[in-house]
Amino acid sequence: MNKFAEKQALRQHYKKIRRELTAEQVTNHSAAIAERLFASSYWKESRTIMLYLSFQNEVDTKAIYLKGWQEGKIMLLPICAPSGGLMEMSMLTSFDQLIPNRYGIDELPEPLQQIIEPSAIDLCIIPGIAFDHTGTRLGFGAGYYDRYLTRVKPSARRIALAYECQMHTASLPSDIYDLPMQDILTEKQWYRIKAE
Repeated sequence: MNKFAEKQALRQHYKKIRRELTAEQVTNHSAAIAERLFASSYWKESRTIMLYLSFQNEVDTKAIYLKGWQEGKIMLLPICAPSGGLMEMSMLTSFDQLIPNRYGIDELPEPLQQIIEPSAIDLCIIPGIAFDHTGTRLGFGAGYYDRYLTRVKPSARRIALAYECQMHTASLPSDIYDLPMQDILTEKQWYRIKAE
């Protein structure tokens, strides 16, 4: 099996596992992950945070947005360009501003977008379909995050949120453009891939 086909098969496998989580499991696991994140120095010391809105049973991030707003942090939301595979980050100040984009993911309408420079980001919180213990991330395959993260300052920590069932025990297939995570945070533990 070639690498592309292997990645596709793994995506289908882990998406199925994630879809099978109950609403109660998603709620409980997401709360445990958020609490662990809030207790970290990365969260406490960050002012501008790149985040995402949950989609298809991903770790629920609504509580993270709410906590960030409560603490006066600048919370960002991905904006995917209709063509060219580019992603930007816009400030998000309320869930009321959102409308679904072409992928069915809530997004800010263009007139409300306030694009923030990647160099302003202190903490990158990233979704994915599967991860391994070396920080390799298997995303949806469009490369949006891999391309965007190369524009963020090196000191911005890359933390993936995932359920323990998304952790692949062997090495995931990867390409040279796949940017590894520095930490993976699950409901059971914090995988520190890269030291400070």
